[in-house]
Amino acid sequence: MIDAQQLRAARALLDWKTTDLAEKSGLTVNAINKIERGSVHGRRDTMEKIQKVFEDAGVEFLPNSGLRKMDKMVITHEGSEANKRLLDDIFETLKAGGGEVLIANVDESRTIDHLSKTALEEHLERLKAANITERLLVRKGDINLIAPFEYYHAIPEEYFSPYQFYIYGHKLALMSRMPSPKIIIIDDDRFADCVRKLFNYVWERTERPVLPRNK
Repeated sequence: MIDAQQLRAARALLDWKTTDLAEKSGLTVNAINKIERGSVHGRRDTMEKIQKVFEDAGVEFLPNSGLRKMDKMVITHEGSEANKRLLDDIFETLKAGGGEVLIANVDESRTIDHLSKTALEEHLERLKAANITERLLVRKGDINLIAPFEYYHAIPEEYFSPYQFYIYGHKLALMSRMPSPKIIIIDDDRFADCVRKLFNYVWERTERPVLPRNK
C-alpha cells in the first residue's frame, strides 16, 4: 500500500493537480490534502483506491517509497463508454502517420448494439481522412458489413470467437462484451507484433465473404 510520500511524488510525476486526483479517485480535495500533509492517515481502502488510480495512469510503485513510470502500460475500460474509448484510442494512436487496424472476431451487429451505426460510420470517416485502413475477420456467412467490402475476410464458424481483439500500432486490445463491456489495452509492441503475425497467417488463408447476388 502506498504512503503519503508516494502519493505526493506520484502526483508530481504525472503533473496532476490535487483536483485531478480528486476527480479520478472520487475523493475530496480536502481529504487528499490532509493525507498528503500527514495530518490524517488514509484508511487502507482509500489508499488502495488512490494507488489503483495512479497505476491505471502508468505509475509503478516500488519498495522503500519509490516509484517510476511503467515501461509498458495496461489500461482497462469498462462499462457503456468502453467501446467508444477504444475507437478514440485507435484514432489517437494512428492519426499522425496513418496505418492499419487489424480486428478479429468482428460482429458489426453487436458493435452497433453497444455503440450506434451512426457513431461507427463517423469513426470510419475519420479513419479514412487520416489514411487509416482496416482488415477485419468476420464469421463466415455474416453479411452485416459496414466498412468497405474489401476490408473483410471470413473465417469458419468453428474458429469464430465472441471475444474480439484489435491490433493497431504498438497496441493490442482485447474485448469482452459479456456480462458487460470490458476492454484491456496492452501498450507493448512485442505482444502486438506477436498477434499481428497470427492475424496475417489467418488472413492469407481466408477469403472475402460471399454476399447474396442482390447485395
